[in-house]
Amino acid sequence: MATTIEQQVALDEALVPSTKSCPFFKAFLVTIDVPEIYMQEFWATIYVHQHSIRFKLDNKKQIVDLETFRNMLHICPRIPGQSFDELPFEAEILEFLRFLGHSAQIRTLTDVNINKLFQPWRSFGAVINKCLTGKSSGFDSFRLSQAQILWGLYHSRDIDYAFLIWEDFVYQVEHKNQKKSNEMYYPRFTKVIVHLIMSKDLSIPRQNKVNWHYVRDDNIFSTIKVVSRNQNTQQYGAILPIESTNEDIRNTKAYKEYYAYASRDAAPKPKASARRKRGGFDSSTTPLTVVASPRPTTGAVTPRLTAAAKGKQPAKAKSPSDPLELAR
Repeated sequence: MATTIEQQVALDEALVPSTKSCPFFKAFLVTIDVPEIYMQEFWATIYVHQHSIRFKLDNKKQIVDLETFRNMLHICPRIPGQSFDELPFEAEILEFLRFLGHSAQIRTLTDVNINKLFQPWRSFGAVINKCLTGKSSGFDSFRLSQAQILWGLYHSRDIDYAFLIWEDFVYQVEHKNQKKSNEMYYPRFTKVIVHLIMSKDLSIPRQNKVNWHYVRDDNIFSTIKVVSRNQNTQQYGAILPIESTNEDIRNTKAYKEYYAYASRDAAPKPKASARRKRGGFDSSTTPLTVVASPRPTTGAVTPRLTAAAKGKQPAKAKSPSDPLELAR
């Protein structure tokens, strides 16, 4: 389905409020300002030990586990006498991803390409990949924990999102030396961990605000572009469940436009560039393309910050909503 820039913006505006209602939305916002040197030291010394991660900060040994991580993100607190919903196994996840819609055959999770997911799930996948992990590419295949996050979001299940984010974080630690690039994963979570340690140990030097990584250097949730510039068409799969919305969201112009495209009630105009290319050969309108999906059968290299990511002067994040900072 072809989309104009205005229609892409409408899709983003329809998705952002839906994601704000999910239990792990605060994980998209948590961030802080810290010295870059401690972020470098964190990833240079970090390793996994049993059920925790160990690292050095200012050459002092530190330990962080899942419960510390959970409290740090302010999501999914443990409630006495109440357990989280069971997570689906890989077979159910694969069936779920086929149901959402994917332009290539899915046999294993490694076959899943975020850019091949149908909308709106391609957008959600890009947000999970870029905002949580800090990856700059959308071509990475989903890991099981990331796909389970998407499953919980669709079904509105009370699953342990903090555990799933922690699982992927630990995976990146275990495989940090296998990376082909020097891009730092989870830069925002790295900063929050560094800040937590610095707030507890006041003897760690603050570096006088020289070479710090600021909030403005992070991927801001509401400014991430989730639609590829190189595509002329978009394919829509499973429609956003009504449970993921509310009456206010459904009454917005953005949501109504998205729903019209996804349900084939309206055919969006092709991109201007596509019309120019086609103008000399064919003046007909590009037909609507929607692929229907069946319903599921069952419910030591140190990573460095890139030059573009480094901020040298403090500045406020330019975002509709201020990032959630930990109390200093």
